Amino acid sequence: MRDRLRLRDIELNQVDVLVLGAGPAGCAAAILLARRSHRVMLVSPETPISGSLAVSIPPSARRVLEELGALDSVDAAGLYPNLGNSVIWADKPPRSEMFSNDSKGYHTDLATLERILLEVAAQAGVIVHHGYSARSAEQTKRGWSVRCEGAEGSRVIQSTWVIDASGRHGVIARGEGRQVDRSTTTLAIIRRWKLEGGWPEADRHLTYIESYDTGWAWSVPLGDDLRCYTVMIDQRETELAGCDLSDILDRELHRTVHLGRSRNGAKPVDQAWACPASLYQATRYARPGLILAGDAGSFIDPLSSFGVKKALSSGWLAGIVANTALIDPDMTEASVNFFDAREKLVYRRYRENSAPFFQSAAQSHGTSYWIERARSANKAAGGASDSGLPQAAIRHQSDLLESNLPEADVRAAFDKIRAKDRLGAVRGATLRIFEGPGVAGHRIVMEQRLASAHWPSGMRYIRGVDLLQLIEAAISYDQVPEGWAAYNASAAAVTLPDYLTALSTAFAAGFLEHDMEAS
Repeated sequence: MRDRLRLRDIELNQVDVLVLGAGPAGCAAAILLARRSHRVMLVSPETPISGSLAVSIPPSARRVLEELGALDSVDAAGLYPNLGNSVIWADKPPRSEMFSNDSKGYHTDLATLERILLEVAAQAGVIVHHGYSARSAEQTKRGWSVRCEGAEGSRVIQSTWVIDASGRHGVIARGEGRQVDRSTTTLAIIRRWKLEGGWPEADRHLTYIESYDTGWAWSVPLGDDLRCYTVMIDQRETELAGCDLSDILDRELHRTVHLGRSRNGAKPVDQAWACPASLYQATRYARPGLILAGDAGSFIDPLSSFGVKKALSSGWLAGIVANTALIDPDMTEASVNFFDAREKLVYRRYRENSAPFFQSAAQSHGTSYWIERARSANKAAGGASDSGLPQAAIRHQSDLLESNLPEADVRAAFDKIRAKDRLGAVRGATLRIFEGPGVAGHRIVMEQRLASAHWPSGMRYIRGVDLLQLIEAAISYDQVPEGWAAYNASAAAVTLPDYLTALSTAFAAGFLEHDMEAS
């Protein structure tokens, strides 16, 4: 009997995939893999103080949540609606960007989001160990041996794959190598305030973002009468010794034009706390047996609510890579290389897109805080323009469920399509088709991909629409409804909005062009 119990204990601690960390990236990866019938274990440490950090989740994250089967649970949780951003940046006039009426995001804190996603993970069949943290890990030819500790003692878990989604802590990620942006040492200081009667109705659902001479600040609402305020400062330039964090936060907010005054009449509901927020990225994000997802792989400034969506997308793709390797070992090398390239692209695009507004802040404020950040971002970007606001600059990130073409280009292509009596679509002059790795369903496959001079990296699917088949339909039919009907007759049916988005993307990328006679 003792031997049988020992064998049973070994079986319980042997899994296909071990996920370290219960944040958005870890939960996304675990959920996807469990729904693919893999044996998945997730180690969920005790929620740290950073769990009280308020986050602003954009409407575009709904697409990833829907793909994971978690959207209904998130919607049912009654999170505070996110309707847009209000921005005061550099010397630009105040600007509000509202999401469309039928597209709302969420405001919540990390702990609440983690709780919702963990419930979805458990329902999907993920084995969740609450209150455990990984302490050591060793990889052999047979897989991983990871020692975890918790209130009930320690256990050693054997797994074929490990997805490190343990955030900045990076249980395994730190040993894999990180490239740290040493030009800046950003520290975030956070505190919540409550206002009797609530904030003005027009602002209640908006995220505030504001730059000032020695940093930038943002505020996320968690209710009509509750807001979380955060300042991002450089700890090398700010006098911290012997200072109370609450005093530092108040001092920095007084430097702002709007955010500081928006607290008038409000009272703090907890103590201020701080966490590091400097930038870094992994030397390599994936190799056979190991994937670094979310903040374990890289960290970017939370300039426009992209952090949670970045984590969800990273975890979703990490799950796809592990799923591919488990069911098709011959695709392992191509899959991890694909993940590594995509995550590096996300980080590089962020750095490129951040350069314009760092530069505008440097020109406006003229302080070392902004000059150093602008210099670093421009170096990473290889030069950048000098205009733009944060929400506009960071919106367009690499997302395999959408296009990572600039939204303005796609909108312009759509407006041009709508203005024409006939589509008049022809193949783009630089269109080429090549074979490369891509996501098909929930696995990485070698597929035909479309590329052009404007978009050399290639793509195949946009919102579930197969661009190869879309091009044939668009060329064959001059009226968009007829092309959509023809597409649905030959491929998996898609909605008209998704078809239009994919069609506009094909024109924006140069895969299609309008013939000279189309009016």
